Amino acid sequence: MPGGHDALAHRYASLAAYPVLLYGAWRLPFLPPALWQAACALFALFYWQWAYRRYRAVADTPTARAASVALGYCELYGTARAHPRAPLTSAISGRPCLWFGYRRVWQGPGRRPLTGHADQGTTSAESFLLVGEDGGEVVIEPERAEVRARHRRSWVEDGWRIDETWIADGDPLYALGEVSAIGGAPTRAERDADFKAALEALKRDPAALARFDADGNRELDLTEWDAARDAVARDVDRQHRELAAIPVSLHLAAPADGRPFIVAALSPQDAARGYRRLAWLHASLGLATLAALPLLAGASL
Repeated sequence: MPGGHDALAHRYASLAAYPVLLYGAWRLPFLPPALWQAACALFALFYWQWAYRRYRAVADTPTARAASVALGYCELYGTARAHPRAPLTSAISGRPCLWFGYRRVWQGPGRRPLTGHADQGTTSAESFLLVGEDGGEVVIEPERAEVRARHRRSWVEDGWRIDETWIADGDPLYALGEVSAIGGAPTRAERDADFKAALEALKRDPAALARFDADGNRELDLTEWDAARDAVARDVDRQHRELAAIPVSLHLAAPADGRPFIVAALSPQDAARGYRRLAWLHASLGLATLAALPLLAGASL
Protein backbone atom coordinates (compact mmCIF):
# COMPACT_ATOMS: atom_id res chain seq x y z
CA MET A 1 0.00 0.00 0.00
CA PRO A 2 1.19 3.56 -0.56
CA GLY A 3 3.01 4.94 2.39
CA GLY A 4 5.21 7.99 2.27
CA HIS A 5 8.02 8.22 4.79
CA ASP A 6 8.85 9.98 8.03
CA ALA A 7 11.55 12.08 6.37
CA LEU A 8 12.21 14.65 9.07
CA ALA A 9 12.86 12.00 11.75
CA HIS A 10 15.42 10.37 9.45
CA ARG A 11 17.09 13.71 8.79
CA TYR A 12 17.36 14.48 12.51
CA ALA A 13 19.19 11.16 12.84
CA SER A 14 21.71 12.51 10.32
CA LEU A 15 23.01 14.92 12.99
CA ALA A 16 24.87 11.96 14.48
CA ALA A 17 27.29 12.15 11.55
CA TYR A 18 29.19 15.11 13.04
CA PRO A 19 30.55 13.28 16.11
CA VAL A 20 31.30 10.34 13.81
CA LEU A 21 33.43 12.63 11.63
CA LEU A 22 35.26 13.93 14.71
CA TYR A 23 35.85 10.40 15.96
CA GLY A 24 37.14 9.35 12.54
CA ALA A 25 39.58 12.27 12.41
CA TRP A 26 40.85 11.35 15.89
CA ARG A 27 41.24 7.64 15.14
CA LEU A 28 42.72 8.09 11.65
CA PRO A 29 45.25 10.93 12.04
CA PHE A 30 47.20 9.87 8.95
CA LEU A 31 44.36 11.19 6.75
CA PRO A 32 44.71 14.90 5.95
CA PRO A 33 42.39 17.27 7.85
CA ALA A 34 41.34 18.81 4.52
CA LEU A 35 39.72 15.49 3.57
CA TRP A 36 37.62 15.41 6.72
CA GLN A 37 36.73 19.08 6.30
CA ALA A 38 35.60 18.54 2.72
CA ALA A 39 33.40 15.61 3.76
CA CYS A 40 31.93 17.64 6.61
CA ALA A 41 31.27 20.69 4.40
CA LEU A 42 29.53 18.66 1.69
CA PHE A 43 27.44 16.77 4.22
CA ALA A 44 26.38 19.90 6.11
CA LEU A 45 25.63 21.82 2.92
CA PHE A 46 23.49 19.01 1.51
CA TYR A 47 21.32 18.63 4.62
CA TRP A 48 21.13 22.38 5.28
CA GLN A 49 19.88 22.90 1.72
CA TRP A 50 17.40 20.00 2.04
CA ALA A 51 15.85 21.38 5.23
CA TYR A 52 16.03 25.07 4.32
CA ARG A 53 14.31 24.47 0.96
CA ARG A 54 11.40 22.82 2.75
CA TYR A 55 11.29 25.51 5.40
CA ARG A 56 10.98 28.20 2.71
CA ALA A 57 8.33 26.19 0.83
CA VAL A 58 6.21 25.89 3.99
CA ALA A 59 6.80 29.45 5.20
CA ASP A 60 6.33 31.17 1.82
CA THR A 61 3.24 29.31 0.56
CA PRO A 62 -0.01 30.93 1.77
CA THR A 63 -2.60 28.65 3.35
CA ALA A 64 -5.59 28.19 1.04
CA ARG A 65 -9.21 27.53 2.01
CA ALA A 66 -10.19 23.93 1.31
CA ALA A 67 -13.59 24.95 -0.08
CA SER A 68 -12.15 27.38 -2.63
CA VAL A 69 -8.58 26.20 -3.24
CA ALA A 70 -7.12 26.92 -6.68
CA LEU A 71 -5.57 24.13 -8.70
CA GLY A 72 -1.79 23.87 -8.58
CA TYR A 73 0.86 23.91 -5.85
CA CYS A 74 -0.67 25.03 -2.58
CA GLU A 75 -0.82 24.63 1.20
CA LEU A 76 -3.86 23.43 3.16
CA TYR A 77 -4.62 23.08 6.85
CA GLY A 78 -7.56 21.39 8.52
CA THR A 79 -8.57 18.14 10.20
CA ALA A 80 -7.62 14.62 9.13
CA ARG A 81 -10.55 12.34 8.42
CA ALA A 82 -10.62 8.73 7.24
CA HIS A 83 -11.89 8.21 3.72
CA PRO A 84 -15.04 6.06 3.91
CA ARG A 85 -13.73 3.80 1.12
CA ALA A 86 -10.14 3.55 2.36
CA PRO A 87 -10.02 2.50 6.04
CA LEU A 88 -6.70 1.48 7.59
CA THR A 89 -5.68 -0.43 10.71
CA SER A 90 -2.11 -0.44 12.00
CA ALA A 91 -0.43 -3.78 11.41
CA ILE A 92 1.68 -3.14 14.52
CA SER A 93 -0.91 -2.27 17.17
CA GLY A 94 -4.25 -2.89 15.46
CA ARG A 95 -5.46 0.67 16.05
CA PRO A 96 -7.48 2.51 13.38
CA CYS A 97 -5.38 5.23 11.76
CA LEU A 98 -4.73 7.08 8.52
CA TRP A 99 -0.96 6.49 8.40
CA PHE A 100 1.53 4.59 10.56
CA GLY A 101 5.26 4.03 10.64
CA TYR A 102 7.29 1.67 12.76
CA ARG A 103 10.82 0.64 13.67
CA ARG A 104 11.77 -2.62 15.38
CA VAL A 105 15.19 -3.18 16.95
CA TRP A 106 16.24 -6.53 18.44
CA GLN A 107 17.27 -6.16 22.09
CA GLY A 108 16.80 -9.72 23.27
CA PRO A 109 19.54 -12.06 24.52
CA GLY A 110 21.53 -14.37 22.32
CA ARG A 111 21.87 -14.27 18.56
CA ARG A 112 19.72 -11.94 16.52
CA PRO A 113 16.76 -13.42 14.60
CA LEU A 114 17.13 -14.60 11.03
CA THR A 115 15.07 -11.59 9.93
CA GLY A 116 17.87 -9.25 11.06
CA HIS A 117 18.44 -7.04 14.06
CA ALA A 118 16.21 -4.18 12.85
CA ASP A 119 13.52 -3.35 10.36
CA GLN A 120 11.21 -0.44 9.67
CA GLY A 121 8.46 0.67 7.32
CA THR A 122 5.45 2.88 6.74
CA THR A 123 1.92 2.23 5.50
CA SER A 124 -0.88 4.61 4.65
CA ALA A 125 -4.47 4.45 3.60
CA GLU A 126 -4.65 4.86 -0.18
CA SER A 127 -6.25 8.23 0.51
CA PHE A 128 -7.74 10.21 3.37
CA LEU A 129 -9.52 13.52 3.73
CA LEU A 130 -8.44 16.96 4.84
CA VAL A 131 -11.49 18.85 6.07
CA GLY A 132 -10.98 22.61 6.32
CA GLU A 133 -12.54 24.94 8.86
CA ASP A 134 -14.81 26.14 6.05
CA GLY A 135 -16.17 22.60 5.58
CA GLY A 136 -14.36 22.01 2.29
CA GLU A 137 -12.86 18.57 1.67
CA VAL A 138 -9.69 17.66 -0.22
CA VAL A 139 -8.59 14.06 -0.81
CA ILE A 140 -4.96 13.51 0.25
CA GLU A 141 -3.06 10.89 -1.76
CA PRO A 142 0.01 10.36 0.46
CA GLU A 143 2.17 8.20 -1.79
CA ARG A 144 5.73 9.67 -1.86
CA ALA A 145 4.87 12.26 0.82
CA GLU A 146 7.26 13.34 3.57
CA VAL A 147 5.07 12.54 6.58
CA ARG A 148 5.30 13.89 10.13
CA ALA A 149 3.06 12.01 12.55
CA ARG A 150 1.49 13.35 15.74
CA HIS A 151 1.47 10.25 17.93
CA ARG A 152 4.34 8.04 19.10
CA ARG A 153 4.51 4.95 21.32
CA SER A 154 7.39 2.63 22.27
CA TRP A 155 7.37 -0.75 23.97
CA VAL A 156 9.30 -4.03 24.21
CA GLU A 157 7.75 -7.25 22.95
CA ASP A 158 9.39 -10.68 22.60
CA GLY A 159 12.87 -9.17 22.67
CA TRP A 160 12.06 -6.42 20.18
CA ARG A 161 11.95 -2.72 20.96
CA ILE A 162 9.13 -1.33 18.84
CA ASP A 163 8.59 2.36 18.05
CA GLU A 164 5.32 3.23 16.34
CA THR A 165 4.14 6.58 15.01
CA TRP A 166 0.75 7.33 13.50
CA ILE A 167 -1.75 9.90 12.28
CA ALA A 168 -5.23 9.37 13.72
CA ASP A 169 -8.68 10.39 12.57
CA GLY A 170 -9.36 13.87 13.95
CA ASP A 171 -5.72 15.02 14.12
CA PRO A 172 -4.82 18.47 12.80
CA LEU A 173 -3.47 18.05 9.28
CA TYR A 174 -1.12 20.19 7.21
CA ALA A 175 -0.55 19.37 3.54
CA LEU A 176 1.68 20.95 0.90
CA GLY A 177 1.47 19.59 -2.63
CA GLU A 178 -0.21 19.70 -6.04
CA VAL A 179 -4.00 20.06 -6.14
CA SER A 180 -5.94 18.70 -9.12
CA ALA A 181 -9.64 18.21 -9.86
CA ILE A 182 -11.18 14.87 -10.79
CA GLY A 183 -14.69 14.54 -12.19
CA GLY A 184 -17.02 17.16 -13.57
CA ALA A 185 -17.64 18.12 -17.18
CA PRO A 186 -14.54 17.70 -19.40
CA THR A 187 -13.44 20.71 -21.41
CA ARG A 188 -13.78 21.03 -25.18
CA ALA A 189 -10.03 20.54 -25.52
CA GLU A 190 -10.21 17.31 -23.49
CA ARG A 191 -13.11 16.10 -25.65
CA ASP A 192 -11.15 16.80 -28.84
CA ALA A 193 -8.06 15.05 -27.46
CA ASP A 194 -10.09 11.99 -26.45
CA PHE A 195 -11.81 11.90 -29.86
CA LYS A 196 -8.45 12.02 -31.64
CA ALA A 197 -7.01 9.26 -29.43
CA ALA A 198 -10.08 7.05 -29.96
CA LEU A 199 -9.90 7.57 -33.73
CA GLU A 200 -6.20 6.62 -33.79
CA ALA A 201 -7.00 3.49 -31.78
CA LEU A 202 -9.73 2.58 -34.29
CA LYS A 203 -7.30 2.90 -37.21
CA ARG A 204 -5.00 0.35 -35.54
CA ASP A 205 -7.81 -2.17 -35.01
CA PRO A 206 -8.74 -4.02 -38.26
CA ALA A 207 -11.53 -5.95 -36.55
CA ALA A 208 -13.18 -2.75 -35.34
CA LEU A 209 -12.79 -1.10 -38.76
CA ALA A 210 -14.45 -4.10 -40.43
CA ARG A 211 -17.73 -3.23 -38.66
CA PHE A 212 -18.00 -0.15 -40.88
CA ASP A 213 -17.05 -1.90 -44.15
CA ALA A 214 -20.60 -2.03 -45.51
CA ASP A 215 -19.70 -3.37 -49.00
CA GLY A 216 -17.15 -5.89 -47.69
CA ASN A 217 -14.29 -4.78 -49.95
CA ARG A 218 -11.91 -4.45 -46.96
CA GLU A 219 -11.50 -0.73 -47.59
CA LEU A 220 -13.49 2.16 -46.14
CA ASP A 221 -14.78 4.72 -48.62
CA LEU A 222 -15.61 8.28 -47.56
CA THR A 223 -19.17 7.41 -46.55
CA GLU A 224 -18.05 4.43 -44.45
CA TRP A 225 -15.25 6.46 -42.86
CA ASP A 226 -17.71 9.23 -41.94
CA ALA A 227 -19.91 6.60 -40.29
CA ALA A 228 -16.90 5.35 -38.30
CA ARG A 229 -16.04 8.90 -37.19
CA ASP A 230 -19.64 9.53 -36.14
CA ALA A 231 -19.67 6.30 -34.09
CA VAL A 232 -16.42 7.26 -32.35
CA ALA A 233 -17.77 10.75 -31.63
CA ARG A 234 -20.96 9.32 -30.11
CA ASP A 235 -18.95 6.97 -27.91
CA VAL A 236 -16.64 9.76 -26.68
CA ASP A 237 -19.61 12.05 -26.01
CA ARG A 238 -21.32 9.29 -24.03
CA GLN A 239 -18.21 8.77 -21.89
CA HIS A 240 -17.95 12.51 -21.26
CA ARG A 241 -21.60 12.72 -20.21
CA GLU A 242 -20.90 9.99 -17.66
CA LEU A 243 -17.84 11.89 -16.42
CA ALA A 244 -19.86 15.11 -16.17
CA ALA A 245 -22.29 13.34 -13.84
CA ILE A 246 -19.49 12.58 -11.36
CA PRO A 247 -19.19 15.31 -8.70
CA VAL A 248 -15.91 17.21 -8.84
CA SER A 249 -13.43 16.20 -6.13
CA LEU A 250 -10.14 17.89 -5.29
CA HIS A 251 -7.05 15.74 -4.78
CA LEU A 252 -3.66 16.73 -3.33
CA ALA A 253 -0.71 14.57 -4.39
CA ALA A 254 3.02 14.70 -5.16
CA PRO A 255 3.97 17.55 -7.53
CA ALA A 256 5.22 16.39 -10.91
CA ASP A 257 8.06 18.94 -10.85
CA GLY A 258 9.70 17.54 -7.70
CA ARG A 259 8.78 20.34 -5.30
CA PRO A 260 8.35 19.30 -1.63
CA PHE A 261 5.31 17.16 -0.86
CA ILE A 262 4.65 17.31 2.88
CA VAL A 263 1.85 15.83 5.00
CA ALA A 264 2.10 16.60 8.72
CA ALA A 265 -0.20 16.31 11.72
CA LEU A 266 0.94 19.78 12.78
CA SER A 267 0.05 23.42 12.30
CA PRO A 268 1.75 25.29 9.43
CA GLN A 269 3.84 27.19 11.98
CA ASP A 270 5.06 24.01 13.69
CA ALA A 271 5.78 22.37 10.33
CA ALA A 272 7.95 25.32 9.27
CA ARG A 273 9.66 25.49 12.66
CA GLY A 274 10.82 21.86 12.47
CA TYR A 275 12.51 22.31 9.09
CA ARG A 276 14.06 25.66 10.12
CA ARG A 277 15.47 24.12 13.31
CA LEU A 278 17.00 21.23 11.40
CA ALA A 279 18.54 23.57 8.81
CA TRP A 280 20.30 25.68 11.42
CA LEU A 281 21.36 22.68 13.48
CA HIS A 282 23.19 21.35 10.43
CA ALA A 283 24.69 24.78 9.75
CA SER A 284 25.84 25.22 13.36
CA LEU A 285 27.15 21.70 13.89
CA GLY A 286 28.78 21.72 10.47
CA LEU A 287 30.69 24.93 11.21
CA ALA A 288 31.66 23.73 14.69
CA THR A 289 32.92 20.44 13.29
CA LEU A 290 34.87 22.22 10.55
CA ALA A 291 36.59 24.34 13.19
CA ALA A 292 37.31 21.38 15.48
CA LEU A 293 38.69 18.98 12.86
CA PRO A 294 42.14 20.62 12.40
CA LEU A 295 42.55 20.99 16.17
CA LEU A 296 41.62 17.36 16.74
CA ALA A 297 43.90 16.14 13.97
CA GLY A 298 46.80 18.16 15.43
CA ALA A 299 46.16 16.87 18.94
CA SER A 300 46.23 13.26 17.75
CA LEU A 301 49.71 13.56 16.22
